[in-house]
Amino acid sequence: MEEVELCDARLYLRPPRLGDAGQIYDACQDAEIQRWTTVPSPYSRADAEMFATELVPTRWSTGHSAIFGVFDRGGDRLLAMIGLHDIEEREAAQGGRAELGYWCAPWARGKGVVTDAGGLVCRWAFDELGLARIDWYAAVGNHPSRRVAEKIGFTIEGTQRLRIVQRGERQDAWAGGLLREDLR
Repeated sequence: MEEVELCDARLYLRPPRLGDAGQIYDACQDAEIQRWTTVPSPYSRADAEMFATELVPTRWSTGHSAIFGVFDRGGDRLLAMIGLHDIEEREAAQGGRAELGYWCAPWARGKGVVTDAGGLVCRWAFDELGLARIDWYAAVGNHPSRRVAEKIGFTIEGTQRLRIVQRGERQDAWAGGLLREDLR
């Protein structure tokens, strides 16, 4: 899958690069990102460099994931990270599916950044990848992630027992689904 860039009036989304590693490292020092996501903990500068130079390009090239850094419109300040993961059956006539995941840097929270970026990514996924459905999961109790998912248009479909692994332990997760007609 070819890497793409997306933008709107205030946000610029592109795959992260080596030059972004410092900002990725800074953001991933945040206790909430480490609590609710699967980033390594503790998070090192080497983790950020590996993410930007190895994991992201590999996932794009294999079509497994489409990972975007979310930047201000000038492209200078990293605000969030968002991606589609486990992308399936894009070529199938019935459409494929993927899972949306994200985190927001502490300095960008409360500004609708991830909601807007999620809308851009999901619209692109439906229009360009031909997906029929996008899934979302978050550990029960991750209310900020759930609020963002609901603002994007996800329907919370229930709680799945022991659905996700967080810091080596299985946890219950809220599950949501987004169809093209749900997108806000």
